[in-house]
Amino acid sequence: MISNPPKYSIVIAPPQIGIDYVDHLKNELNSVIGWYNSRNSKAHITISEFTADGDELTKMTTNLKEIASYENPIHLNFEGVGNYANGAVFLKPDEVTKIEVGNLMRRIQKNLGVKNAYHSKDPHLSIGRKLSEENVQMALKMFAEVKLDFNCSHLVLRKFNPDLRQYEVFSEEFEFKGAQPKPVAQQSLF
Repeated sequence: MISNPPKYSIVIAPPQIGIDYVDHLKNELNSVIGWYNSRNSKAHITISEFTADGDELTKMTTNLKEIASYENPIHLNFEGVGNYANGAVFLKPDEVTKIEVGNLMRRIQKNLGVKNAYHSKDPHLSIGRKLSEENVQMALKMFAEVKLDFNCSHLVLRKFNPDLRQYEVFSEEFEFKGAQPKPVAQQSLF
């Protein structure tokens, strides 16, 4: 029997205090509406999701370390909540954060070169997914004033655990070091 390669995701994750804060919001929502999709997912901003076997993963992690090393740490600010038509409710980034994180996401996605990847286009921190319209409206009222800010200085690679049906941290060794990219070697015409 041939098994499918493992699933991974590249994300930005808040520090533990931010993860705990989003967990608290999820617990509040759970106490009002009961269980919902994304209830147990830890706070993160998805950049890309993909499958990879051992060799592909080794190449990808080496590449991701280099890509991350050229990035500078950034401060992220989330104010209030938003929603998507599919029933998702999320902490929404302010305009500066949305632009900076969006640009970061596109750079990583472009330079990563992973085949058959899903690339997120809109940075956000999910609270819940697939909520009914009534529950969306309740969450939007409950969390209208929420705020979260944190410094982002690295990326996180997560691996999907099929038994838990959740992604778990696989590696956090993708630090933003602000390194200068290596110059491209000039090709001689003679």
